[in-house]
Amino acid sequence: MSRPNTNTDIENIDVHRTSANEIQFPEDPETSGGKPSKPRRKTINLLSWNIALTVAVIIVSILVIYELFYTTRFSAISKDLFIKVNIIAMAALLVIDLIVFLAIRTKRPVILAVASAILLIGVGAGGYAAYALTKVDTNLEEITAKEHDTDINISLVIYTKSSGDIIMDVEDLSGKKVGGVDGTDAATIGKARLEAEGITVNYQNYLSFAETFKALITEEIDCAILPANYASAIGTEEQLEPYIADTAAILTFKESVVQTGTDGAAKDLTVEPFTVLITGENEGLADSIIVVSVNPLSMKVTMTSIARDSFVPITCYNYASSKINSAHAVSEGCLVDTVEYMTGIDIDYTVEFNFASVIQVVDAVGGVDVYNPIEFMGQCWDVETDSLVVLPIPAGDVHLNGQQALGFVRERYAFEEGDFARQLHQQAVIEQIVKRVMDTRDPNTYLKILDAAGANIRTNLSTDQMVQFVSYAMKKAKRYYEPGNPVGVMNIINSRINGWAAQKWDDSLGMYLYVYFPFDGASVDTYNYVQNNIDLYATASVPTDVSWSAASAEYVPPAISADWYDGEVGATVIGGPPVEEVTEPEETSVPESQPAVEETPVPEPVPEEPVVTEEPVVTEEPAPEEPGAEG
Repeated sequence: MSRPNTNTDIENIDVHRTSANEIQFPEDPETSGGKPSKPRRKTINLLSWNIALTVAVIIVSILVIYELFYTTRFSAISKDLFIKVNIIAMAALLVIDLIVFLAIRTKRPVILAVASAILLIGVGAGGYAAYALTKVDTNLEEITAKEHDTDINISLVIYTKSSGDIIMDVEDLSGKKVGGVDGTDAATIGKARLEAEGITVNYQNYLSFAETFKALITEEIDCAILPANYASAIGTEEQLEPYIADTAAILTFKESVVQTGTDGAAKDLTVEPFTVLITGENEGLADSIIVVSVNPLSMKVTMTSIARDSFVPITCYNYASSKINSAHAVSEGCLVDTVEYMTGIDIDYTVEFNFASVIQVVDAVGGVDVYNPIEFMGQCWDVETDSLVVLPIPAGDVHLNGQQALGFVRERYAFEEGDFARQLHQQAVIEQIVKRVMDTRDPNTYLKILDAAGANIRTNLSTDQMVQFVSYAMKKAKRYYEPGNPVGVMNIINSRINGWAAQKWDDSLGMYLYVYFPFDGASVDTYNYVQNNIDLYATASVPTDVSWSAASAEYVPPAISADWYDGEVGATVIGGPPVEEVTEPEETSVPESQPAVEETPVPEPVPEEPVVTEEPVVTEEPAPEEPGAEG
């Protein structure tokens, strides 16, 4: 046998079949040093090889079928893409099956090698796809789960300038007054920890963390049960912020609790109007509160912001009034009930997000485009270090990344409109995120969004409801609007519930605290507008002040509620220490001084004039002539 050419295809090598299930290859003479030797043959057991190929084909087929079946639930988002993916996947599966069949049938080494390589790639790709789908499913379950585990960090806080007994450790709290907010996880866990330590205290209940903190620094209580990051939460109260430096935590610990959300409505979002309460959570409080109403038939969307400092009755406080953002510290349900009581609007669904979700979701969609009227230094957040960072937010039409977007939606002091500017910015960023999510067709972008949302966003919308509505909006955009701009199908109306600011006296602190009173008229106008949007049988109303020409500037719809409501504004300073009656201003007041001034000078000239003139005719004639002359 002549030496085989190394450039010759493997098919030309002298191959000997020893049996029906074995192939032998001669040893390359080069490997034996060029010396003649007895050929040693490499043997391949075809039966084992065929079994391995068959098993690999079965695994790939199962993975492909599972993935196609699983992704059917998302097919409504883009049926064209789903059909193409199905065709490509099934065609690839048929090709793989055919190659493997030929490899087993012909038993040719080249075909066996090709089949093995394709199956290896198929198993790898299928495994990765299965992993990605499992991750998607896990994230969706976490987002839509009614119950979820949450770590609660709690501190037992003391006032370092207290005039009472010195408290250095938890044991020193025995017999002392400890305050908290019943109904909150912090109070429940804090009381349980003290009980577990065998410490008996005199517990005092308060309406909010701010009230508890006030009781601490006024020495009404000796210790307060507060969130571990209470400094950030209390820091939003400008009058309380200076006292934070005079407090200290004698114990900080963490407990995991199961939090239960509210049930969402059983609605078909493609035909039934619905409402959503969007809440931005920060340190347990509601940093942003937006009521959204959606009419899927007209695709009209209203977004109404509620100031977080709104001083309203809190349902879970037995309707005692407090800032609405504190309702969230008790529970999501308390905030929902309070918003419903304040506005009269029934809330169907809730969406809650935190700082991390804003940063990561904005980065996942590639940033947002917004208009910023003035450059400022924004308070942003570093997710990795979990710490505050300050970054410049440029002015003009700008493209912001996740950190910058967070700083943009949090800022209020840099703008004349204050909290109103912040509300508009929050709505603008939400619109941008919705637009970019609906615009994308990249599966990797969806995966990034779900990764960001999984641990940071909670909603009681079901997965099917979300997929159906997004699919419905895309179909409507493709049919009636610009296909490349699906968010253009929505007519988004932005508004807010206006009110007036006041300084409310706090007896315990001996100072005024800032509060914001919503106008009743603004709540009524908002209710009427939202009801008109979600009521399928409502009669459309056209505002009387609408005037627009095609030659004029872009039409701006009238505001849902007015900036001011006459007759509703109360005192801008409420309460305060009783004012002592001062007698000096009363003596110099106009009603008492006028008669005294008129009586003294008048009698003195009157007797002098008749003495000098002594002419009754002269005094009578000017009497009628003076009015005539003046006339």
